[in-house]
Amino acid sequence: MKLHYFHGRGPLRELVMVRDGHRIELHIRPVGNGLWGLVALAGPDQGRPDGQFCRGPWKTQARAESVLRSVAGTMMGKGYEPRPGDYAVWSVTAQRLARRIGTAGGEQAGRPDADSDQFDPLA
Repeated sequence: MKLHYFHGRGPLRELVMVRDGHRIELHIRPVGNGLWGLVALAGPDQGRPDGQFCRGPWKTQARAESVLRSVAGTMMGKGYEPRPGDYAVWSVTAQRLARRIGTAGGEQAGRPDADSDQFDPLA
């Protein structure tokens, strides 16, 4: 099995990935109390997102970015092409979902290292 890990330049807060007309957007967002989360949205390249998942929260932006890069590497292994220069069109949806990270589930809300899926996984 070949492992991929996305290596970009500088800080990475958003990344668009595309394969055969299907788009994935990865977003790092502040979720409150100095914590950071990852929101991933998937759907048709010219449409609205139809899949989503959230991860986190983490204590540092660097940790969230590390998870984003890892997810991007996995998606590259599945044939997705990273497009770091593309505009993230689902930013508002990502911000809305990020507000829920760490608040749903009660027990995990206070644990910055919690890493459970709070939404359906991406296709």
